[in-house]
Amino acid sequence: MEYISTRGGVGAVDFEGALFSGYAPDGGLFMPRSIPSLDRDTLQRWSSLSYRELVKELCSLFIPAELVPRNTLNGTSGDTGSSAIESVRGQKNMDIFVLLPKGFCTQIQELQMTTVIEDNVHVFAARGNSDEIDEPIKELFADVDFAQKYNLMSLNSVNWSRIMVQIAHHFYAYFQCAPSLDINPLPVVEIVVPTGGGGNITAGCIAQKMGLPIQLVTVVNSNDIIHRTVQHGDFSLSESVKPTLASAMDIQEPYNMERILWLLSGSDSRLMKTLMERFRALKSLKLPEDLHRKLSQTLRSCSASDEDIVRAMQHCWEENHYLLCPHSAVAAHYHYSQPEGTPRCCLAPASAAKFQDALLRAGLDPQLPPDISALTVMETRSTPLERGQDWAEVLRERIQARAQQWEMSGQGITQS
Repeated sequence: MEYISTRGGVGAVDFEGALFSGYAPDGGLFMPRSIPSLDRDTLQRWSSLSYRELVKELCSLFIPAELVPRNTLNGTSGDTGSSAIESVRGQKNMDIFVLLPKGFCTQIQELQMTTVIEDNVHVFAARGNSDEIDEPIKELFADVDFAQKYNLMSLNSVNWSRIMVQIAHHFYAYFQCAPSLDINPLPVVEIVVPTGGGGNITAGCIAQKMGLPIQLVTVVNSNDIIHRTVQHGDFSLSESVKPTLASAMDIQEPYNMERILWLLSGSDSRLMKTLMERFRALKSLKLPEDLHRKLSQTLRSCSASDEDIVRAMQHCWEENHYLLCPHSAVAAHYHYSQPEGTPRCCLAPASAAKFQDALLRAGLDPQLPPDISALTVMETRSTPLERGQDWAEVLRERIQARAQQWEMSGQGITQS
């Protein structure tokens, strides 16, 4: 399997090349050159697999062997950072650098990152939003020599491997919700995806292209650029990012839309380069009519206000005695607005315990688990990134300093 940039400005790479990367050097995102198509017999066989078995089967279509990175670089709007930290904390020959948007994620989300004080974990609290912390990461990956020398890779959905694993969510959800796989044609299941950066909805589009009979619904909060794009072909920034209860989705520049548009354009890298350069220059883009038509046929969309989020959280508690996080409630809002009868799955991305303010606003009891409560009295460590600083240069210097520490200790850095 070869991987190519959505903008076509660099040569193809193998899976290792896509894995040990973030943005492609031309500013695009890596995608498989071709998407495998699955027949009905394969879907029937996969339907009986456990989630882990399903992930293994799916990944075997895209990767040749296990690989281990040396350095990771990650920007997070809330939950990805803590998950990534947990996966590598304390590991030898591997460091993780995490940028969190100070004030744009909850206190508990922040504590889950800043209370990890292992030597290989470096957390930066940036005075900016999720879109702004993405810029220095783009800059470092665009410096190809630097990225290769220090083995940089991204662990958020900029990296293809994150999208690849998320594809399994859609297959598993389908098999759980489809009334029967003995029907011809196979029944359609609606999958509702809370959407910020667009990684999970991109995975759904790929699953759909592989032959999974799903209808995708992308639901955003008040930062509604994806909703406006689906409805009107208007991929344009608003005046500012709006802080909402679903804070991890407070994103104005959903970078994975480039992958979706590339898929729907028939892998037209030249068109993507033109469109993305126009968007970067003008912060506004009107999709070509044919591309907008394909997008609106592929995705349904909806936008949920904070009031909609609160009502969905209350509704779910009253109906099921289940606490939704505000991001999951964005998807549930769509569900509650639709008539019954359609097989439907709403993806739920996070634990409600992390979002105390949203629970209190909905009049619900937060009920903090003991391991979450313990975070409030633990030692914290982070490096501030203030406005006016060159954030990319600060990261560059920290990575170089860490590499020197490795060399002095005799560990060295192995290039991938």
